[in-house]
Amino acid sequence: MNTISARLKRVLRIHFDRNQGTPYWLERQEQLGLDVVEHVQTVDDLAVLGPMEETALACRPIEDFIPRAFRDRRDYLLAETAGTLGRPKTAVHRTDEFEAAFITPFIKAADRVGFPRACPWLFVGPTGPHIIGRAARRCARALGAGDAFTVDFDPRWAKKLIRGSFAAQRYLSHIEEQALRVLEVQHIGVLFATPAVLTGLAEKTPESKRLAIRGIHLGGMHASGEFMDRMSERFPNAVILSGYGNTLLGMIPQLSYRRETGFDYYPHGERLVVSLVPWCEDGGEPDLAARVEYGRRGQVLVHRFDEMQLLVNVLERDTAVRIEPAGGAAAADGFVQDGLRDPQPIVSDTIKPVMGLY
Repeated sequence: MNTISARLKRVLRIHFDRNQGTPYWLERQEQLGLDVVEHVQTVDDLAVLGPMEETALACRPIEDFIPRAFRDRRDYLLAETAGTLGRPKTAVHRTDEFEAAFITPFIKAADRVGFPRACPWLFVGPTGPHIIGRAARRCARALGAGDAFTVDFDPRWAKKLIRGSFAAQRYLSHIEEQALRVLEVQHIGVLFATPAVLTGLAEKTPESKRLAIRGIHLGGMHASGEFMDRMSERFPNAVILSGYGNTLLGMIPQLSYRRETGFDYYPHGERLVVSLVPWCEDGGEPDLAARVEYGRRGQVLVHRFDEMQLLVNVLERDTAVRIEPAGGAAAADGFVQDGLRDPQPIVSDTIKPVMGLY
């Protein structure tokens, strides 16, 4: 049995335990009329559970997604999504699983690309109920930087502002002013921001400060080739490392980038399994058991196999190109799964592009 299947079966036994399991998943099992532990032997078998109910994640209490066996534990973090696509959804991460979801993948990828260590960080992004702020500060410490300088903003407010409006520009200027003040006073070596924020900072930061930036971590939005060219020009001494993921699932780091093909992302370890399924352009439900061929674009489907919270068949509103495992030294570092090339947001008559700061 491969290690991913072994982890899957172990986690299923926890969440589907009849006495100490997870209320949501035990209800789902009863609705389906099957014994999930017996029926599901591999990742491909998870299609029988159907797509993850997003409304349940937004409307039910977090206790419904935690195994009863862990109800008395206190070593966990709570976080919410930004609510960009509907009501915010709640995630729970046990502290060791938080490390595996957000910190270890970044550190492994950072070491592979020569991301700088022991440099002061500036994080420009959401804190509050959003997990990315906690992850940024933990990543900074893990790379020997101490705590990060931070500029906070609320993505839930930003999404309410009409793109290009005076209010939106005023809010973005407010964020930029705070970041520029930190850059003016402090000796910052690493910037962590979205492309939308970094674009403004690249134009307004003095040259001496731009040349001092040795690392840039991108998150939150798609980065175009034109954007990458511009950032390489404005921050010539910086290693640029991008991350793909979210609060519910974790972070998938970039291992390589080419101007012609974009970013290549690879899941780390066995807790997060990503597949690419054929995308239904008419907005219909895709075949969760199907897989696109290597080199073909499909819709991103993610499973999270954690003991504290199990998420199955989460359909992301992105497509990507399926690429073969990286192999070699990357595999030895724990990047053993298929990769995702050039994730792009889905745009259709029913799904509009999401614009904003995060």
